[in-house]
Amino acid sequence: MESSSSKHFVLVHGLTHGAWCWYKVVTVLRSAGHRVTALDLAASGVHPARVDEVGSFEEYSRPLLDAVVATPEGERLVLVGHSHGGFSLALAMEMFPDKIAAAVFVAAKMPCVGKHMGITTEFTRRTAPEGHLMDCEMVAIKNSQGAGVAVHMGPSFLAHKCYQQSPVEDLALANMLVRPGNQFIDDPMMKDGSLLTGGNYGSVKKVYVIAKDDRCITEEMQRWMVAMSPSTDVEEIAGADHAVMNSRPRELCDILIKIANKYDSSGKHFVLVHGLAHGAWCWYKVVTVLRSAGHRVTALDLAASGVHPARIDEVGSFEEYSGPLIDAVAAAPEGERLVLVGHSHGGFSLAIAMERFPDKIAAAVFVAAKMPCVGKHMGVTTEFTRRTAPEGHLMDCEMVAIKNRQGAGVAVHMGPSFLAHKCYQQSPVEDLALANMLVRPGNQFIDDPMMKDGSLLTGGNYGSVKKVYVIAKDDRSSTEEMQRWMVAMSPSTDVEEIAGADHAVMNSRPRELCDILIKIANKYE
Repeated sequence: MESSSSKHFVLVHGLTHGAWCWYKVVTVLRSAGHRVTALDLAASGVHPARVDEVGSFEEYSRPLLDAVVATPEGERLVLVGHSHGGFSLALAMEMFPDKIAAAVFVAAKMPCVGKHMGITTEFTRRTAPEGHLMDCEMVAIKNSQGAGVAVHMGPSFLAHKCYQQSPVEDLALANMLVRPGNQFIDDPMMKDGSLLTGGNYGSVKKVYVIAKDDRCITEEMQRWMVAMSPSTDVEEIAGADHAVMNSRPRELCDILIKIANKYDSSGKHFVLVHGLAHGAWCWYKVVTVLRSAGHRVTALDLAASGVHPARIDEVGSFEEYSGPLIDAVAAAPEGERLVLVGHSHGGFSLAIAMERFPDKIAAAVFVAAKMPCVGKHMGVTTEFTRRTAPEGHLMDCEMVAIKNRQGAGVAVHMGPSFLAHKCYQQSPVEDLALANMLVRPGNQFIDDPMMKDGSLLTGGNYGSVKKVYVIAKDDRSSTEEMQRWMVAMSPSTDVEEIAGADHAVMNSRPRELCDILIKIANKYE
């Protein structure tokens, strides 16, 4: 059985080579517990096709494309391409960006958005010294695209330009196994400047591994490609020739594992936001289940909630109240997208974070929560609650007079009968006892300018984030009618239901809620 920390690496060889060139890397990665797929592109390695039977660059890359397509839903790969294999990586990234956690270019051709892929080959030709190809043989071929030329690497070229730092056994192996390789210079894909888009290819995290003693694709050439894609992370290996996987296999594997851990997609990052008068403590069961399943979880206290040090009258605005969430989302590393989960009044804070940082959020989950809609002020949901709530709904809740920078106001302190009969009636009695010990007065910020601003939540930001509403069907605080009214106001929202869940869903039905959260995270990663 694989470890939850196991990654899946797909290794793509360079021109004239095959899966065989990765044999050392495959051994090290598998011994470290990772899955590895080293494949032969068409007419390479032991692939049965001849070079003249492969009619296009897409057909040449088909073994990689098929491998990425076959990836199970929810799994994201680390693609590793060497030399000319970088072009095949780029094609897979453009076609299937959601299936790739990171792409690693190892002394590889790395194209950039907005330019045709062949520009890198053109640069190599312009900057290479005379006689660079030494004893390489140009082989005339004819395929479905017409006449062309394939390259067969000569023994001197391999020895002095590619394998000069590698063990002599690896050079001998290469001389036995290289086959003629087609660069597909005239293939339409190589000449299409619109092929690689920012939304697909550009959205996948790229890491370039510079081989500092490479005489085939020189360090100058490698750094030029990195400069053309400035968002690319860079790693360097001193003493590595072009055949990095043979000259420095351990160093390369260390880098690959580090990259895979950094851009790990198997564990999701959930940020849990409590409701009014509560704190991070209310999520203790959910935190335990999600972390035991290998996920990262941040359960936070909003201002003057839980064990947050501020007093309620020191929090002057809804923005300040939501500050801990805003700061947490802002601090998310580049490339990481969060699953935000808000309960009850916490849905309003979620909405602000979604409006500010839509690109940092994979999905927002409203658990029996206040979910505002585009085009209406957030307070409309509170107004609906007040209009539809029966007389005496708040039971023994206490209204606490407060004064902050906005002036005089009222906070709510939830009474034990209200908690027992409206919020926790399906939850274990221990959770009700815990709530009675830990709830603090909560400010709804009814008169806060943010609550009254109908233009605050825009379709381009808040409306662009995937929303899922989890209906608690036995909720007596925010009734099912109220929850469905909010969903109806935002018709693109997905809906999940939990039977027998009271308002404190995380206590009455924690396992069911966690199953839903993990399903959502896998669907919208």
